[in-house]
Parts: sequence; structure tokens; C-alpha cells
Amino acid sequence: MPIIEAIGWLATAYTGAVALPVADAINHYNYRFAYRVDAGKSCYNRIGGEVGSYGLPSDFDLDPACNYRLETYQVEDTVTKWRLIRSD
Repeated sequence: MPIIEAIGWLATAYTGAVALPVADAINHYNYRFAYRVDAGKSCYNRIGGEVGSYGLPSDFDLDPACNYRLETYQVEDTVTKWRLIRSD
């Protein structure tokens, strides 16, 4: 039984050492995502939480139209037309 227990402890130690770089990468990605949202460079909007931190996924809302908006313009001073533009 001690041999099986030792194998379990080794597997736990190895898994913990492998999981740390993945957790750091996810935290880095979440920080950059929150930064882009707060800077207005994303299709997401912040609806809760603290500015500058990721917090929870429920703190963000996806804008389905993203950066596309309808714009009107006049042709020959009588005809109003619509066009779809993308604002950056």
C-alpha cells in the first residue's frame, strides 16, 4: 500500500507543477481581455465589476452588432439612403 500511496503523491506533485503555468497564462489572457474592454477595443461592454480587473464572466456583455452601425446620407438633396459602417 505505501508504494501506491507514493505514486499518488508523485502524480499530485507533478499535476500541481504542470497546472501553474496554465493558470498564469489564463490570468494573463483575462487581464488583457479586461484591458481591451475597458479601452473600448472590444465587442464586449463592461456591465459590472471593477475597471481594470477581470472579475467574473458575468461582468461583461457582448454587443451583437459589435462596431457596425447604420448611417443615413442624402443623395441629390431628396433621397435618404442608409449604409452600414464599421466604427473603429
